[in-house]
Amino acid sequence: MRTINVERLAWMRRLVATPGAAKAVREAAGLSQVELAAALKVTQTAVSRWERGERVPRGQAAQDYARLLDRLNRTHGVAS
Repeated sequence: MRTINVERLAWMRRLVATPGAAKAVREAAGLSQVELAAALKVTQTAVSRWERGERVPRGQAAQDYARLLDRLNRTHGVAS
């Protein structure tokens, strides 16, 4: 059974809800919106809307997005 780090989960949710921070993490990792979209199995338009704050990812896409941003941030150290 996997334990959940509540503090880390809260940080990941805030990052997803903060479009500018999410974009900064993606850019620091050197990924395009197209590459991020492909990794998440969503459209580039969806990623663009999330990063502009027009839409918020939901369901599995939100979880996958948060996990990917967390992993990228750990590697590239952009958002805190």
